[in-house]
Amino acid sequence: MGKTNTQTYNYAKSFLGKGGSIFRKYCGLPSGAAWCNAFVTYIFHKTDNAKLYCNGKKQTYCPTSMKLCAKDMAQIPLYLALPMDVIYFDWDRNGVPNHIGFVRSKKSTSEIYTIEGNTSNKVMNKTRPAKYVCAIFRPHFQASGSKKKLTVDGEFGYNSIYNLQCALGMKPTGILTKETVKFLQKRAGASQDGAWGAATSKKVQKMVGAKQDGAFGPASVKALQTWINKTNYPPKKAPTTTKPATSTNTTTPTKKPSSTANKAPVKQTNTQKLLAKAKDLAWAYGTAKKKYEYKTGAPKASCKKAMKKYGWASNKAEMSDCGNFISTVVRESGVDKSFKALHAVKTAFPKKEKAFNIVLKGKAIPSGFLKAGDIIRYKKTNGKQHAMMYYGDGKVCEASHKHLFGVIRKDTKRYNTQSKKKTIQVLRAK
Repeated sequence: MGKTNTQTYNYAKSFLGKGGSIFRKYCGLPSGAAWCNAFVTYIFHKTDNAKLYCNGKKQTYCPTSMKLCAKDMAQIPLYLALPMDVIYFDWDRNGVPNHIGFVRSKKSTSEIYTIEGNTSNKVMNKTRPAKYVCAIFRPHFQASGSKKKLTVDGEFGYNSIYNLQCALGMKPTGILTKETVKFLQKRAGASQDGAWGAATSKKVQKMVGAKQDGAFGPASVKALQTWINKTNYPPKKAPTTTKPATSTNTTTPTKKPSSTANKAPVKQTNTQKLLAKAKDLAWAYGTAKKKYEYKTGAPKASCKKAMKKYGWASNKAEMSDCGNFISTVVRESGVDKSFKALHAVKTAFPKKEKAFNIVLKGKAIPSGFLKAGDIIRYKKTNGKQHAMMYYGDGKVCEASHKHLFGVIRKDTKRYNTQSKKKTIQVLRAK
């Protein structure tokens, strides 16, 4: 098992002040050759972390190694960098890296502390201006974390990453992978490439209510931590209690409570929770069309508020997205607070669900098969996907991207007897 990023940093700094002969020799470089990349390779290999950098291959050329890092690792903003993140520099500022090192610690959004080889022909600590930073990548060092409310301190370490993954509905590891960045980009409405640059920063800043400047600094990190806390621990509404009216008539005997007064309230099933929340967030069948039409209407207040909580209410396209809407219904119902409708084109449907049984998969829906509360996810022949809930009595609850906000309406033609040309997944609450 490889060393952690802290252990790796302690090993790297043991070479401070040393020249490049040992690193050139290890990577087969001739005397006098630039050895900054050889230093990075050597440190990874000698700490049993060779697989974390360029798939274990000895690299000595910055442009090649940067392409391999971009393929395997998440690219991150300067202020989110942690010790031993791989950092590339571009002295000519033409997009081609000239130099490589490790992050020692972050300083601000304008400078960063590093440890590098081949600096004045030695291993040295440096402070570098942000304008020369070409890219920063996060190796998959050992990490850990726990799901607990974050301290909003602007420090985005492994525990913040762990809780971010929980908020995104991922299996939490504390490791900032490309997949994690892609999940965040999807939630924020950014291009899903796994590279967290200025464009992604602006989208995430918009989602969490921070200043949209593209420089993801302390204020943005605090806003993101606050968003994570609200997503993982939504505030609970206190039950409203009313005091019984007191009577001044002392001669009237008090009425004995009925035998049912002290009985505990009947616990709702998951199906009942889903249907109740769908009714709360969607329009009932028969509502005037103009109220929920994508181009002319707007979601009802309860739906808008719920979707905003999960970062899905920044524009009409997100509010009329079928997957976002059904995900919100399921999460707000409390049945599964990390549920994802997986509506994206070419996204594979999951094989398992925490709170649901997959009762039908890959087949046409037989007539009379559906039950109220069933969630249907299907892939059309053109590759597009759709998600909705069967509401019972021939009604469905759904949103339609760029057409309808969440609505409950009659629709037996498409969903009660489904076409055999569509791949189906029907989920039923446990």
